[in-house]
Amino acid sequence: MSLFIERMFNGLAEGSIYALLALALVVIFRSTGQLNFAQGEIGTLCAFFASTFTLSGWPVWLSILVAMVIGFVIAALVERVVVRPIEERNPGAVIVALIGVFLAVNQLSAMFWGVDARGLPSVFPNDENAFFKIGDATIRYERLGIIAVLAVMVLLLFLLFNYTKIGLAMRAVANNQESSNLVGIRVGNILILGWGLAGAIGALAATLLAPSAALSGTLMLGPFLLASVAAVLGGLDSPFGAVVGGITIGLLKAFLIGYVDFLAEMLFPVMLVVLLAVLLFRPSGLFGTEKVERV
Repeated sequence: MSLFIERMFNGLAEGSIYALLALALVVIFRSTGQLNFAQGEIGTLCAFFASTFTLSGWPVWLSILVAMVIGFVIAALVERVVVRPIEERNPGAVIVALIGVFLAVNQLSAMFWGVDARGLPSVFPNDENAFFKIGDATIRYERLGIIAVLAVMVLLLFLLFNYTKIGLAMRAVANNQESSNLVGIRVGNILILGWGLAGAIGALAATLLAPSAALSGTLMLGPFLLASVAAVLGGLDSPFGAVVGGITIGLLKAFLIGYVDFLAEMLFPVMLVVLLAVLLFRPSGLFGTEKVERV
C-alpha cells in the first residue's frame, strides 16, 4: 500500500507538469486552431536562462519568474513575426513554420549553453530530509509543491477567463475572431497575449521539471509528446480537459512503469495507442466540444 501511495504522488506530480504543458497548448489552440510544436523547446530555453540566473546568485523563485517573462516575450514574438504573416498567406504552412521554430530554438540552446547537462535548483525543499510520511509511504515536499503550482495556475486561469475583461475577450476571440473584430476587440493583441501566456506557462513547466531531470536540449521532448497526448485526451479546446488529461497520463505512466517492468521501454508506443483510441472513438476528447456541421 505504501508503494502505491508513493507512486500515486509521483504520478500526480509528473502529471502536473504534463497538465501545465497541455494547458499551454490549449490556450493557443482555442484562439488560433494551431498547435505550437515549439512549446517545449521554448520552455527548455527559458529553463537555461533560469539556470544561468541562479548561477549568477539570483534567488530561484526570481529566476523562474524572469524566465516566465522571457517565455512570454519569445512566444509572443513567434506569433507576431512567424505565425501571423504566414497564416494570412498560407494557413497550412504554419505547422511547418513552427517545426522550423522548434529546430531553431533547439539549436540556439545548444549554441549558447552547449550539449552538456546542467542543473537548476528546485524552488521547493528537496534535500534528503524534505519529506513526510503517510504510514510507511514517503512523500517528498517537492512533489506536493509541483501539484500545488498546478492548482494555483488552474485557479488563476479560471479567474482570468471568467472574471476579467481580457479573459472574456480571449474567450470571444477563441469562439469567433471575425465577430470579435466587429465588436471592437483588438484580435491581434489578444492573440499575442494568448501566445505569450502559453509561453510563460511552458517556461514554468520546464523550470519545475529541470531540478529532477538533466537540463539539456532534450529536457522537454518526452514531456511535450506526453502533454500533447494529454491535450488530445482531454480535448484541445478544454482547459479542464487538459488538466484531467495531464493527470491521467502522469498516473498511467507511474503505475505502468511501477507495476509492469517491460512497459518502461514501451511507454511511448502505449501512449500512441491511447492517442489513436481517442482519435478514433472520441475525436474531440473527453471534454472537448464536438463540432456540428450542417450538410
